[in-house]
Amino acid sequence: MRTSITAAGAALACAVALAHPATADDIADFYKGKNVSIVVGYAAGGGADLWSRFMARHLGEFLPGKPNVIVRNMPGAGGFSAVNHVYNVAAQDGTTIILPTTSAIAAPVMGIPNVRWDTFKFHWIGNLTQDVSGCVASGKSGVKSITDATAREIIFGADGMDDPASHQPRALRNLLGYKTKVIAGYKGTGPAFMALEIGEIDARCSVWASQAAGAKKADIESGKLVPIMQTGSKKHPIFGNAPMIYDLARNEDDLKLLKFLFGPIAISRPFAAPPGVPAPRVAALREAFWKAAHSEKLKAEGERLKLIIDPMTGEDTAAALRASLDVPSDIVERAKQLIKP
Repeated sequence: MRTSITAAGAALACAVALAHPATADDIADFYKGKNVSIVVGYAAGGGADLWSRFMARHLGEFLPGKPNVIVRNMPGAGGFSAVNHVYNVAAQDGTTIILPTTSAIAAPVMGIPNVRWDTFKFHWIGNLTQDVSGCVASGKSGVKSITDATAREIIFGADGMDDPASHQPRALRNLLGYKTKVIAGYKGTGPAFMALEIGEIDARCSVWASQAAGAKKADIESGKLVPIMQTGSKKHPIFGNAPMIYDLARNEDDLKLLKFLFGPIAISRPFAAPPGVPAPRVAALREAFWKAAHSEKLKAEGERLKLIIDPMTGEDTAAALRASLDVPSDIVERAKQLIKP
């Protein structure tokens, strides 16, 4: 009888514990003294690395327990190795988050090989900016606009065959017949720009307006780098008169395809936690992200670095990503053909 009472008491205690969610003190106790890693699927020096380190300098201040926030670079497969790692291998306890490549959003829907994640099982923490992406050519190449590829071959450099820097020129080749060639294997923006400098490639896509208006502004103003195309919901002054990729569409079907492929780029810097993170820690990460994104210290640093701070909540980020992928199956099937090597 005593055993039954003890078992019943233990069950009741468990039920009570489950009925009461983790408190702020519980969250603080968990994070105190720990490291929180922001994983980046590219080498140091590129746009994703810049934004991750920027957020890392502020996020810990607003997380209960004030953990140390560090950045871990994990280049490989155009950023996909890092996404696979965080989703399947990394700690599922709230100490690992990721700033994924934007091409990872649609990758599961597109049936891309070696994709082992579900976009909507990630816990989206928030999006730090709604930036504009563009393509630039080396001034030495003589390329003035993406439309030059109707008459001459333009060689682009990319990280992998499944990242946006590769998808954009390939889509234009397969959809519009542009003469584009992609050389993949550069471990991030830095090595790709070195290849531009020595003439190994003519152009590079996935150059963000915040980067172009900051670290690369002098090169653009001097003509060392020439904006040749932009991708986003609206034009950005730093890219001048470079045409929008959507303006190149010949008809409504072309436009739908291009918007499905490149629309998620406007959700430029979304942070996510893996699917197994407990709900109270997801909530803590989301709250800390939102407070950091609106803090005076982050805004001041963003202004100094010429970064566009335009945040979205975790809930709004997830909804926007879902909406961007809500297209008919025939669009998805045609899009798959567009980005084939």
